[in-house]
Amino acid sequence: MPEEQQVDSLDSRGEARQSFFAKQQLLQSTRAVFQQLAGVLKNSSLYPAAHPFLLSSADKLLRQINELLVMRKDVSFYLAGGELFFETNSVPVDQGLAALMEQFTIRNVGGLIFRPGLTNEEIIRFAHFMNNEAKFFADRAKVEEAMVREGIMHIEIHRVLFVDKKAGASIKEETKKATEVFMSAVDTVKDMVQSVHQDKAINMRQVNTTVQTLVDNILYNRDALMGLTSLKMYDEYTFVHSVNVAILSISLGTYLSFEKTQVAALGVAGMMHDIGKMSVPLEVINKPDKLTNEEWEMVKRHPIEGALMLADVPAMTKLAMVSSFEHHQHGDIRGYPRMDDIVQQHPFSQIVAIADAYDAIVAARVYYKVPTPPEQGISIMLQKRGTVFKAVLVKAFVNMIGIFPIGTVVKLNTGEIGIVMHQTRDLRRPRILILTTFDGSEKDDPQAEVSLLETAHGNYTRTIIGTIEPVGARIDIKKYVA
Repeated sequence: MPEEQQVDSLDSRGEARQSFFAKQQLLQSTRAVFQQLAGVLKNSSLYPAAHPFLLSSADKLLRQINELLVMRKDVSFYLAGGELFFETNSVPVDQGLAALMEQFTIRNVGGLIFRPGLTNEEIIRFAHFMNNEAKFFADRAKVEEAMVREGIMHIEIHRVLFVDKKAGASIKEETKKATEVFMSAVDTVKDMVQSVHQDKAINMRQVNTTVQTLVDNILYNRDALMGLTSLKMYDEYTFVHSVNVAILSISLGTYLSFEKTQVAALGVAGMMHDIGKMSVPLEVINKPDKLTNEEWEMVKRHPIEGALMLADVPAMTKLAMVSSFEHHQHGDIRGYPRMDDIVQQHPFSQIVAIADAYDAIVAARVYYKVPTPPEQGISIMLQKRGTVFKAVLVKAFVNMIGIFPIGTVVKLNTGEIGIVMHQTRDLRRPRILILTTFDGSEKDDPQAEVSLLETAHGNYTRTIIGTIEPVGARIDIKKYVA
């Protein structure tokens, strides 16, 4: 390589590293703002306005906000789909921040905007203001009037995105319905498989467009597409599995705050990971009985065949080839294809491997239509952390997807049946849509969605006691999560 090209390459890698570290630093700063805000709100419920503890916590929050206000006209946070966003960045949330987000959601607060001119005194007035009961925040006009009376002029409250129907409608005009996006992705995989069988070139423009659409929709509302991964399409398992792995991989990439281009590359890798199975006879893929040694050796070759197939596809990313080859290796001698030396899996391969394993565990096949319940699938994944899969990635995956993933139909101790709509700070206590008509109309009733964190007289109002297989119960998941 010429010296000039080497320098350019080093410069671009250096810029990429600087960009990555700058983003991580920004995310740390934004988390610090919300952590300080949580402290101010807690102290305001314990101490009067002039107490040193409250003044100190307000001062720390103001300093954090002012740091972010440099080169910005305001500091804006938004809550959407159980996530916290600063600008276009998803902010990592711990249990403490999840509790604060839950308080905001209950009060119909879907975002906060801090503007220049903010003072410690105004922050403290705002904190006391937020200690009002949840029902106080139901009338937006009255809330705005009360804030003006309290002298809160440099903090603006936005409603929850899902409650603001007009705003939601305007956004959805530019975003395809989740079901439409999902089924379009299934069609893309079908076209891809047909091209391989006919010895034609895979249409990478179609693949990239499909993946970009998945990325855009997941960035807008991850919950809807993730909920559709719970659909059981027995006769189209091969196609749906590839789409599910792409969705779960993209979702984990966004949860880990990867750059959008990285997330898109991860989506392509997820969609292509099992392309090598096209070289395995269908009767072997769908065989309900134990495979013979010869059949198992055929299956174990599919990562190699996949990497070779993808190597011949113009415009195919190297990461897709690597993920196809590595997604069953697990970095040790237990995986396949076998390597002479222990090889560290690429992070993308590790993410695709987790998505692939989880979806395979909970999926229903042509020959076995009783899938593993989601909570058992999560338990199996947790047992494999630190051995088959990287512990830190499994933890992130479970925190993202929950013990009862979105779209899971659950039985409650009250005798009610519900479907999981969003996660909360407690992975065993998500937000549930109570099912009564079973025709999808429950989504239009704002009272039908409840949080399992709600309590009465010191006890939880509702608790999950089991799950229900939706197909057997004739519950159409698409009517609720899309």
